[in-house]
Amino acid sequence: MKYLYVSFFFLFLECSDPQPSNKKNKIQQAEDISLVKNHQIFVLEKNSFVDSLVQSVSELKDLKISIEDLAKLNPNGIESFLDETLIKCDNLLNLKNNNFISRPEIKGRLKVLKTNVLKCKLNNYENDIKNLNESLKNLFSSYNILFERLESLGKID
Repeated sequence: MKYLYVSFFFLFLECSDPQPSNKKNKIQQAEDISLVKNHQIFVLEKNSFVDSLVQSVSELKDLKISIEDLAKLNPNGIESFLDETLIKCDNLLNLKNNNFISRPEIKGRLKVLKTNVLKCKLNNYENDIKNLNESLKNLFSSYNILFERLESLGKID
């Protein structure tokens, strides 16, 4: 009878072991995907129109600094930086006293930037690293397009 209890005990242990090992394999596979850190962002030329615009509009300067910080960021603490970037983008969208920033083409680019920040926040919240990488790529791309647009409008005016 002792042998029967011992054999049931070992049978029970054998049946319960495979589940934790499968979870470990899934966790290891998820950790193999890492955030891409080498995003290219728009670099302002010194004393250009856009540089003077950034210096004169504090909200635009804050947004620029926030995006540059995201580009240099260690991905482990990205949530607070995304929150800060979203606030800076909202502040710039709500700016009323600057005719240049209030132009529809600039407001539209800012809304695209804000949408990309929100997508990054969602993917970060869901721990979807693959889509977070893609969202960050789109975020930096929309940032670059915004500043290229500002530069092109500055040459026209």
